Amino acid sequence: MGKALIIVGSRREGNSYNLANKIKDELKKDRIISYIIVPGNQKIHLCTGCMDCDETGVCDFTDDMQRNIDRLLECDTIIFITPTRWNLLSGDIKIFMDRLNPLYANKKMKGKKMVAISIGSSPKDVYSTDDSVKSLTNFAESATMDTVLTYQFNNCLDFKDILNQEDNINNLIEKLKIILK
Repeated sequence: MGKALIIVGSRREGNSYNLANKIKDELKKDRIISYIIVPGNQKIHLCTGCMDCDETGVCDFTDDMQRNIDRLLECDTIIFITPTRWNLLSGDIKIFMDRLNPLYANKKMKGKKMVAISIGSSPKDVYSTDDSVKSLTNFAESATMDTVLTYQFNNCLDFKDILNQEDNINNLIEKLKIILK
């Protein structure tokens, strides 16, 4: 069985975090190991674009990203859960992705499975989650990861609204279990 790393793009214990915990709990029932990290609640320096990691494969900064990179390397499926911000992914997810450049330079993400989940506050026809998913899939393509699933939730304005979408959540979890087995 595979291992999954769930990366939550919101610092709040809202929809993204609630979904991540629901996924983790359900995967655990099938003895599928998953880990949750919330980059916004960690000490992660902004990438300066120095490109030293292209040469060395290691970032010059000493912060929580090294632990995150170690965790990412042990997992074969990476699940990004991002709230939409101005129709895009969250800044915390973008900062996290930027700091994965040492892995990109050494092609260490090649072949890892990527799942892109976007959560929007409004109906899809009012405020789309499409661009946040596209940003995640573009990242995966650049990193030579395999996008195996994209999923979008809408109408999640209040911090627990996602929990009212039980059928959608169960559908997502069933798909994740197939990917991780």
